[in-house]
This record gives sequence, C-alpha cells and structure tokens, in this order.
Amino acid sequence: MLRETELVPFVSSEPIGERILVFAPHPDDETIGMGGSLRILSENGKKIKVTVLTKGEKADPYTKDHQQYADMRQKEALKAFEVLGVHDYVFLGFPDRELQSNFVKVREESTRIVREFCPDTIYSPSPVELHPDHRVAAEFALTIKEEIPDTRLVFYEITTPIRPNVLVDITKTFRYKKSALKCYKSQLKITDYLKLIEALNTFRTFTLNRKAKTVEAFWEVGLIASKQDLRRWLTYEIPIC
Repeated sequence: MLRETELVPFVSSEPIGERILVFAPHPDDETIGMGGSLRILSENGKKIKVTVLTKGEKADPYTKDHQQYADMRQKEALKAFEVLGVHDYVFLGFPDRELQSNFVKVREESTRIVREFCPDTIYSPSPVELHPDHRVAAEFALTIKEEIPDTRLVFYEITTPIRPNVLVDITKTFRYKKSALKCYKSQLKITDYLKLIEALNTFRTFTLNRKAKTVEAFWEVGLIASKQDLRRWLTYEIPIC
C-alpha cells in the first residue's frame, strides 16, 4: 500500500514554467483554475500567453444575442488579464460546446500557436472535467505533448478536483484571483464562482502547513501517456515522483 506522501504532495511548490501557454476553453477558465499562479508567474517575470478557445457564448441559456454575449465575455477577460498581469493572449473564437466537432481545426490552430510561441510548459483543464470543451482541451493538449515531448504538460482543475502532484500556495495572490474573477460579472450572475473556488482553494491546503490559506492544485503529466496509466494515476495506483 502506498504511503500518504506517495499519494499527494505535502509541500508547496512554485508554479511550473518559464514560457507558459495556457489553454482556456472559455473566458474565465484561466482565472478559476490558476489565477493565483498566473499572478505569481507574472510577478516573477515569466512569459505567459493565454489562448481562449471558444467564445463562451452559450453559458447563459437565456441569451438571445450570442455575438453580443461573446463580445461582453471577451471584454471581461481583458479586464481579468490585466489584474493577473497577462499581456499576451489570443481569442480563437470557436463556438461554445463545439470543440469536439471542430477538433481538427482546434488542434491545427493550437499547434500553430505552440510552434510560434515555443512554450516550455502548457497548462490545460484536466481530462476529468465535467464540461465537454474542457475534456477536449485536455485531449488535444495530450496530443501536443506526444508530438513535442519536451514540452511539460500541466492540468489545472475547475469543476472537478484532480489528483495533484503540484500544490502552489497562492495565499499572497488570492486577492488578485478574486479581483480577476469579479471581472466576469456575466458568469457570477449564473454561478457563485467566488464562493466555490475559495472553498476549493481552501480545501487544497489540507496537506500543507497552517500558513497556507489558499492553494491551487495541478497535475503535471510527466511520462504518463497511455490511457491505462492515466486511469491508474487517477485511482491512486501510481505514486507521485
């Protein structure tokens, strides 16, 4: 049987990467999943590029003008990026909830950005997320990892907790994360993300010392590549390195 320290981290780490490319399926995913870490990376002078994959125009089922709603979400994202210190970004504008049907085009565009930006680390939502666009983002992130093995792949969590091997203490930057999240007024009308993400980030302090008040959790994929290994990782059969 594996020991506790082989299951999850018991110490915090600095966020991974020098040249960081973040895949956000929708405007706000980057903030919910890793806003505190993005602020740390920015303050430390790391190169960051956020790629927003969809317009997020279907978040509110009562919206009639999808283009107007998409424009509003993009403006909210730009405000959030400013708070987090992100100045390099691109909005690919694929239809919300249709990344699977546009998989080839999304992969082509994403691969082009990867080759132009040359990141050493890619962040993406994990394959155990609830939203289909999040899971598709994880799938093509894994594909890029296979094509460019030297690139580090790190999953972040939004709607579903992952089994992490990296915990980042964001106690000092959580206020920026909250401020950035407040920029997404349209989404806060739908769900109280502020309450939910503070609860998740507080829960993530469980294995750390009492000085850590809020923590973001990540899963660096490393050498795990096959679907069988992914399942074994998620069921705690493989120890952390």
